[in-house]
Amino acid sequence: MSMVSQDARLGDYTKSYSYSSPAGQGRIANSWSSSMSMSLKTVLTTVVAGSQYLIHPQVLGTIQETIKPDAIIPVTVLEPEQLYSHLEETLRLFDLYDDVFTPEFGSVLIEKPGGGSSGVAATSVGAGKSVMHLRNDAVRAGKRAVSDLPAGPYILHGPNVHQAWKIYDDTLDAFAFGVYPEKVDEMDGFDVLQLPADSSGSRHASIPVPSRLYDTVPPEKAPLRGRRFTVPDSMSLKGVPSSISSASWSGLHNGTAGTTAAFAQRLIDLGAVIVGKTKSSQLGSGREWADVVAPKNPREDGHQDAGGGPTGAAASLAGYGWLRASTGLDAIGQAFGAAAAQGLFALRTSTGSLPLDGARTSSPKSDSIGLLGTELSELFHDAVAIVHQSLSSPPIAFPKRLISVTDLGNADKTHGDDQERFVAAVEAFLGVKSKTDSLQKSWASKPPTEANGQALQSYMRDAPFLSFCHEFYHQYDGFRKDYRTKCGKEPAMEATVMHQWDLGRNVSDAEYKEYQARTAVFQRWFNDKVMPIGEGGDGILVMPFASDAPRYTAPKPETIHGVAPELLASLLGAPQVLAPFAQFSYESTVSHRTEHHPIYATVLGPRGSDAMLVKLVQATFQQARWRTRVDEGRFAFPPDQNARKGDDGL
Repeated sequence: MSMVSQDARLGDYTKSYSYSSPAGQGRIANSWSSSMSMSLKTVLTTVVAGSQYLIHPQVLGTIQETIKPDAIIPVTVLEPEQLYSHLEETLRLFDLYDDVFTPEFGSVLIEKPGGGSSGVAATSVGAGKSVMHLRNDAVRAGKRAVSDLPAGPYILHGPNVHQAWKIYDDTLDAFAFGVYPEKVDEMDGFDVLQLPADSSGSRHASIPVPSRLYDTVPPEKAPLRGRRFTVPDSMSLKGVPSSISSASWSGLHNGTAGTTAAFAQRLIDLGAVIVGKTKSSQLGSGREWADVVAPKNPREDGHQDAGGGPTGAAASLAGYGWLRASTGLDAIGQAFGAAAAQGLFALRTSTGSLPLDGARTSSPKSDSIGLLGTELSELFHDAVAIVHQSLSSPPIAFPKRLISVTDLGNADKTHGDDQERFVAAVEAFLGVKSKTDSLQKSWASKPPTEANGQALQSYMRDAPFLSFCHEFYHQYDGFRKDYRTKCGKEPAMEATVMHQWDLGRNVSDAEYKEYQARTAVFQRWFNDKVMPIGEGGDGILVMPFASDAPRYTAPKPETIHGVAPELLASLLGAPQVLAPFAQFSYESTVSHRTEHHPIYATVLGPRGSDAMLVKLVQATFQQARWRTRVDEGRFAFPPDQNARKGDDGL
């Protein structure tokens, strides 16, 4: 094909498929536009096969051919061997593997340099396809030479090659911001994508995601390569604001972060792709969603309460099949509450095992990273990679002791048989018999001398929760002071936040010191009399987890007394896994049909046993022939299958 006829053909192609706007320049979108003090950046988007794509601004290469400077064309970059020997198989594989690639990208093909096949007629690769060629420039595009450009879908804007990022609409309102990196090979600094409102006036966040085919770094160098992650809004990303679901906070802190939080940077260094910041409930503890639109729970009848804390992380993972993992902060059970509301697996990591620098925490002593997942195998892989920063799993030593606690789980008694089956399944895998224990009775029979004869819950009545409230209140001393100085009034906060702040405000330093002393007494007693909680401990503790379904409204603010299930892991600094393993049905008053809600159990282990706990649950489920994954959308498990009965989807 001659150069002239090829140009003419490409011109017809763009017109036929409407890849460009009437002006031939695609859609112009602002990468961010709001009342916040941020620079306004302009990006181009286009439509391919009915889906919108961000034309990433970074130029990664140029073609040898002459082309109109305003042309916008979806293309596929290929190795010469793929192009001339395995074209149809390669395109089919791309289409199966990658949600960004569509067959429409395969009509115009770009040959990478170095193959010696330049100039082969387009007809040799199939009718209806055109071949162009990358210039083998000596300069590097980012960190990669042009010859190292990964095969896959791209957008040709004039003669320049750009990555194609597919844009998903956040219909669940789970995201605070959809983001993309300023430079695709560096991930040092991000921009926010904000598209115009649609014709109905609706404005959901726009989430751009890159092709999975771009990730060619060896897994030993990047264990999380290509995995799409979210981080909570309470965690900083360079170039992105944080709202923490508070209008008062946003009004005072109206700029963007100058650095990326240490945990988010670890994800990036391990090869993960951060596609956005999901909504945290107000300051991580609120429940009322007064200042921002609440994330929508995609499960069951679509109107269930979505929980608090990392709510957006749970909603996005439960509802979007294009997302593989999400993360959040957990201080007093928020991550488990959100995960349980939306049918997910979750790991609360050992306190202090992951860095929290650059994250807006509720409590420096209680907060830990929560990892949420839809598959136990993937959650285990993520735990190994993130906690141990390794591709290979550390040696797994399963526990020799199994303790089933009878007086801390607050699950519905109607599901007692299910909980017994869970314990029996763990027993069968470990080959040990569980010890049924009551913490209150054990305390009464072997009390620490410091308790002076007080019962467990009396001695610990105020210590855990009021310690948290005291820390939470003083974490925001500077914010309240700065807000009063600027605005002449107190910041408006939600009822749950104010309840916890009011409690924390009234805890004196002397009382807080006493609560900390009591916590230390409980930790020593638990370690000596129940099970060792330090690294190398040989026991695990199993507890049921309450199911609140159906719940259509957030609970009223409450004071938690004593050693409660949601406080135990933070009290001990221990890792804990939440696992859905069965389900029950109910008749929804909203959908007027039968809905299904998961039944959960939790497993708590010694500090540092994070990956082991996930592997233990995974292996237990596999042996019991229970599902080790949940689906996205309305059903966590197939509606006709109770997880313990099924043998598919392992």
